[in-house]
Amino acid sequence: MAAALPPVPEEQAFLETFFQCLSQFAFDKAKELSEKERDSHDAAFGSSWGLLLNSLGHLAFSEKMYMSLMFLGQKWFGRKDNLRSSYSVLLSELKKIEEHAASASDYPGKVRTPERILGHLCGQLCQFLTARAKMMDFYEQLATMGSQKTTYEDLENVITEIIQAHQKSFHHPILSPLKNAFSLECDIVHNLLLAQMDMAQLKFLSSLIHLHDAHSKLASWMPALQSREQGKKLGFSRQPSMPALYQWLVRYKAALVAKFSLYFYETLSKQAPPGDLKALIAKTPVDFYARIVTFHKKSDASHVSAVFDTSGLEEPYRGPGYHHPLKIVESPTGLDSYPAVFSYPGERPAAHWPNVVMIINDRAPELSHIDKVVHFYDKVTF
Repeated sequence: MAAALPPVPEEQAFLETFFQCLSQFAFDKAKELSEKERDSHDAAFGSSWGLLLNSLGHLAFSEKMYMSLMFLGQKWFGRKDNLRSSYSVLLSELKKIEEHAASASDYPGKVRTPERILGHLCGQLCQFLTARAKMMDFYEQLATMGSQKTTYEDLENVITEIIQAHQKSFHHPILSPLKNAFSLECDIVHNLLLAQMDMAQLKFLSSLIHLHDAHSKLASWMPALQSREQGKKLGFSRQPSMPALYQWLVRYKAALVAKFSLYFYETLSKQAPPGDLKALIAKTPVDFYARIVTFHKKSDASHVSAVFDTSGLEEPYRGPGYHHPLKIVESPTGLDSYPAVFSYPGERPAAHWPNVVMIINDRAPELSHIDKVVHFYDKVTF
């Protein structure tokens, strides 16, 4: 008979359960577990374990606030940034526990192994809180980019730096659920930003790959939500509640899918019957195709076209759809440098295209303001 595995220490079992709850967004349950464990160890008050239990309760509450994006709403109403203050206090508490455990190591004969482990865990939790603070800065920058001179390239650089700086941080096996959830969050945001940047340059394949990666990682995060809701009676609720941050990521991806369906409509229409494609596009949060058709009818316009300016691209414009990356192409010139990526009804109005391109060039300074609607009406031509 095989020898039985040694029992898992009580403290380790608790910590594994606690961080698993955090990774499943079960913040109230995690806080309740920490309070029960703390109350059952009154004799350990003042010890590293007792201090850590107190800090873990604060951590569960802070993580709930983070996932609800409460820290963004506070900025809008000029309130004190309670979440950032909470993380700062937590960081200070964990550093004290780490120092307490380190000072005990000066007396090797009296130090228990769990004490050293707790000190090590506190040090890694400090790394996690530092990463959280950086993600808060990132989301605040993202939320205000419409009023500041911030580009998606700037945001992509920020999230890349966070991923690289913390890819080897808080790696203890007990913290693996926390690490996995943090990595998923960063990777999803990163892929969505890359997809948006690639779509802006009409890169079909790379934007599709990034959208797929984001979708896969969102799907892999979903079991955590399902696990949290397992055994619960939902009552009148049809779907399990999701944290605001997760909901935003899902909506961001859906918005990009809607934009993808417009930018690459010509390519996608060749892969499926028109009826099937329109039915799929109708399921996106913004049915751009239907809106353009409606606008065309109401405005009595001749054509509605989305025009792409190929100047200033990182790589020469290759045209819609997939192209072999090693294929050598020349940059388009003249009228071809302003292709219509979408036009309704039918093809672009070739007879008017020289005038359209000329108007775009003449009104370039006005068109550079993305929040401004630029119009032109030629009584002679129209």
